[in-house]
Amino acid sequence: MAPLFALLLVLTVTPRPAWSARPVEGDKPNFLVILADDLGIESLSAYGGKSHQTPHVDRLAASGIKFTHCFSNPYCSPSRGTLITGRYPFLNGLREVLFDAKRQANTFLHPDQPSFARQLKQAGYATALGGKWHVSLEHRHNTIRDFGFDHYVTWQIFRDDNTKTERYYEPHYIQDGENISHRIKDRFGPDVSVEFLIDFIKASAARRQPFLAYYSSILPHFPWVPTPDSTEQPAAVKTRNDVGDPKFFPDMVRYLDKQIGQLLQTLDETGVAKNTIVLFLADNGTDHRLTSQWGEGRTIQGGKGTMTDRGTRVPLLVRWPGRIAPGSTCADLVDFSDFLPTLCELAGAPLPAAALHGRSFAPQLLGRPGAPREWVHVQDKEARYLRSKDFILTNRNQLRPVVEIWETEPKTATITETDQTRAARKTLQAAFDALGK
Repeated sequence: MAPLFALLLVLTVTPRPAWSARPVEGDKPNFLVILADDLGIESLSAYGGKSHQTPHVDRLAASGIKFTHCFSNPYCSPSRGTLITGRYPFLNGLREVLFDAKRQANTFLHPDQPSFARQLKQAGYATALGGKWHVSLEHRHNTIRDFGFDHYVTWQIFRDDNTKTERYYEPHYIQDGENISHRIKDRFGPDVSVEFLIDFIKASAARRQPFLAYYSSILPHFPWVPTPDSTEQPAAVKTRNDVGDPKFFPDMVRYLDKQIGQLLQTLDETGVAKNTIVLFLADNGTDHRLTSQWGEGRTIQGGKGTMTDRGTRVPLLVRWPGRIAPGSTCADLVDFSDFLPTLCELAGAPLPAAALHGRSFAPQLLGRPGAPREWVHVQDKEARYLRSKDFILTNRNQLRPVVEIWETEPKTATITETDQTRAARKTLQAAFDALGK
């Protein structure tokens, strides 16, 4: 094996940490997990969207499998908590989005919860996170390493005095516990995270060590600002901590797509693309202040924050060259609790001892039937529901038909009792009872 110092690659912007996890033998698959921030299926051409150009996302869909029924929670912190732990918010404890530095100073995903990164690390994987953590407020509880990530570069949302920081221009980032804002003040924040992960992938590939690279992107979440590729560059929009201007949302979607292309190119250049499973998904639906053109002349309003398909139905694309059939599609129900057991199965990693809600969809990736879900679970604070392919049952015992993202939501939740609806209620209620509170 070559000396470690000869294998490590240097970042030009931020100091590169010593990637310290020990190499292992074998051909375990690598993982690149890309999580977009506020991007419903209607925003992507791979799902029929007409408003945005995403050639690299399209390439992922063409070269892998597209899941048409993947579901998150309607806000990012609960979605990210479920993704990491394999548990629904009512069990993992993170029921609401973190945004209030004072009120939520002690609200966070506790490290005693399971973690897919921790499980893969136990199986010999090097692990790194770039982008957005947001299952704790890092200036109060930095739990990233507790959840199994060896190294990270993340946007820290608040300063020590509880004031909000910038994420895009003059970004406030931390790297392995160190505030690096003074080194990157002239950079576009997402570039710092992607360069960090590119360096991590190159170093891991050079050591022939299996890796988990988690790009938890802050794009295309507001404030909507010009990217480095935008034609228009108004300084007043680039440095204010508010919603920005929605006209820049398409630029931000394109920039995220460009970054995905950079990460995929790195896999190619390092020779690990064939043994790397790439997963692309989003934490919730598109912001409600935005609209997208979709399908045959339909205008879809974003549904983030709503307990609807527009708020919770998100893209899921998975590529594994030579193992996943290119251009395939799966209509099975998937929710965010399923990722931990899926990654563990694919990596040959042990499952945590704690009880999980998720079930692996690894068989479906490889063209086998697997054990598809009959329902998915969605939660916002104390409101919860189970969604099957046809019906939704809330934790207040309200049954209603599923409303697709292109349909107008009814003003009432009344439903005619039939044999079909009674059977649906019975099945979903039994599932609720089994889940508990």
